[in-house]
Amino acid sequence: MSKIKNIVFDLGGVIMNLDVPKTIKALHKIGIEKIVNNTGHNYHHSFFYDFEVGDISEEQFLESLQKLSKKKMTFLEIKEAWNAMILDIPEYRIDFLKDLKEEYNLFLLSNTNSIHQFKYLSEFNQKYNYSFNNLFQRAYYSHEIGLRKPDKKVYEFVLKDSNLKASETLFIDDSLTNIKAAQKTGINSFHIVNYNISDCLDKLKK
Repeated sequence: MSKIKNIVFDLGGVIMNLDVPKTIKALHKIGIEKIVNNTGHNYHHSFFYDFEVGDISEEQFLESLQKLSKKKMTFLEIKEAWNAMILDIPEYRIDFLKDLKEEYNLFLLSNTNSIHQFKYLSEFNQKYNYSFNNLFQRAYYSHEIGLRKPDKKVYEFVLKDSNLKASETLFIDDSLTNIKAAQKTGINSFHIVNYNISDCLDKLKK
């Protein structure tokens, strides 16, 4: 780990506070039920994943959710429910990233979508008066690059696009599935628990 030069961060559950059950509950209130499996980690409908890789538009996504509702809901109401999971990005995590940036090349790799992205980027800009993406050399969003974790291709894409060596790169994520997929490409990895991104410092020093 002493050879690490690059760190690739996940966003939700690592840098940004996330509460997926809040969205599940909010959607349920507007008549959209049973969208996830028993584990709560996988969606029943493929259009959720299609939206994450940009295969369908925002309007098509909202229409798909609207059709699932037992009530007559507007796109705005659905958007608000969909965004309920997006919480804050604490300042101490931003300071942590700024400190790391002095020694490492920082990147972001997030499974996200245009609706969520607009919310957290605009709220970050309003709160801190600068662009969240400026914390990184490059921010990779699934709906913009057409690939999502844990597809092996997304890690290979990041390495190639930013000219990174896997052996010199550390990937940090809160999903073990994503971690294991990254390891198959030779990328070093760190599974984060309870948002403790500072724990990775110990790993970097070894």
